[in-house]
Amino acid sequence: MKEYKSVSEFAGDYDAFILDIWGVIHDGSAAYPGVIECMKKLHTEGKEIIFLSNAPRRSSKVKTVLSKFGITPDLYKDAISSGEVTYQLFAKNTEGIVPYLYIGPEKDADLLDGLKFRPVTEAKDADFALATGFDEDDSTLEEKLPQIEDALNHKLHMYCTNPDLIVVRQDGTKMLCAGVIGEYYRDHGGEVEFIGKPYPLVYDYIFRLFSPKIPKSRICAIGDSLTTDILGANRAGIDSILCMGGILKEETANLSALITKHKATPTATIPEFNW
Repeated sequence: MKEYKSVSEFAGDYDAFILDIWGVIHDGSAAYPGVIECMKKLHTEGKEIIFLSNAPRRSSKVKTVLSKFGITPDLYKDAISSGEVTYQLFAKNTEGIVPYLYIGPEKDADLLDGLKFRPVTEAKDADFALATGFDEDDSTLEEKLPQIEDALNHKLHMYCTNPDLIVVRQDGTKMLCAGVIGEYYRDHGGEVEFIGKPYPLVYDYIFRLFSPKIPKSRICAIGDSLTTDILGANRAGIDSILCMGGILKEETANLSALITKHKATPTATIPEFNW
């Protein structure tokens, strides 16, 4: 496995990039050093760039956050979130208003707004459960256990709109994501459908956005997670670069063991997303 020092060393090998956001571009509070310059360089070289995030919210919100951190729309082709793919999937509903149990923070409670669905507070009144995550940065699983157990008791099918388990800030702070809810639900006998990396639906969606002339052999994914970004790229049949500046920042010495454990193999690594 190759170890690159910067994006400039391999940029010429590809025409398009699928970029993760949290852990590569920013940490929720600020952009990583050198990121904006790198984006500008790739744009100047004519690379097609699409962000693919496991954010459980509409793409419009993701783009707003990117702009806040200096990543303006002219620097990339599109930004797609697991929440957006979820919305588009549910938009196909042509039946009456469908009730669902919402498990997540207030900030993402509007995910299905405008569609024929309405949130309810008890599983007995719901047709399915929708999990987007936790309320606070320091939340634990116990925060959502009453809703999770309620959903399990009523055998609701759960849609988990963010398969990530954790995200990490630049200062090392770790925060739980909806994937923790989804895995708990699955491990306790519940039916779960994960929407996001590394599952195929988001890749089927994103490949349609690239120019048809670009073959998969010229598309590369860059992300900081073996279990989502790299595994997803492996399954989709494209190259991948593991960025070591995110959730694996403290795991450099254990990388080989982690690759074996998760059965996710990057084409190469870089310490951080810079030119």
